[in-house]
Amino acid sequence: MQRKECNEILKFSTEVILQVFIKINKRVEELKNNDELSALEILENEVIPKYEKLYKALKIEFGENEDIDSEKFISIKKYIYDIMKENNFTEEFIKTQMKLREEFQGESGAEVVKKLYEYEKKQMENTKYNLLEKVNKVLDKEDELSMELKNAIQEEEQIECIYKLQPVREEYRALEEKILRVQKNIDVLKKKIDSEWAYEIYGTVSKDEMLNTYNQTMKK
Repeated sequence: MQRKECNEILKFSTEVILQVFIKINKRVEELKNNDELSALEILENEVIPKYEKLYKALKIEFGENEDIDSEKFISIKKYIYDIMKENNFTEEFIKTQMKLREEFQGESGAEVVKKLYEYEKKQMENTKYNLLEKVNKVLDKEDELSMELKNAIQEEEQIECIYKLQPVREEYRALEEKILRVQKNIDVLKKKIDSEWAYEIYGTVSKDEMLNTYNQTMKK
């Protein structure tokens, strides 16, 4: 089997997996909208990781001096065609998507979505930084009041310090919860960026079409 043919199999197979991810992504949204949490958990913890592993394995390209295991590529091709059959993908459909991806390369929806994820992640990181600054101020205030409580001699003074400490500690807990939520969003966005497929699934639509869709969604 020629290197060119092997690389074409990898390219074709990658497109098949991206199309599977498009279907999965739609299914995820449906499950979220219907609050079907059990099915969503199975999809996110079992189905998606399986295809992510396959997607990463296909993201290679053989050079001129590399040895090729023809039997391995025959097995890959068979496995990919089985996936196509399961998802009702025709060879013509996949080749059409590959052509669109090549046509829009550098100016596709994938670039738009990737930049959006990166922007959102940066905004979240700024939010986290600001929250941490607030936490430091709250902790300083708590230390100050704790010292006052420690040095208080009269019972009345002690009660007053405890009274002042309560809202400070409540503010700290509230900030802590916000930071955890923001960090969760950062982790989700980082995972999307690192996975590549989360934005590459939009590589078969033009940049203009993607921006138009995004703007229409924001108006709703």
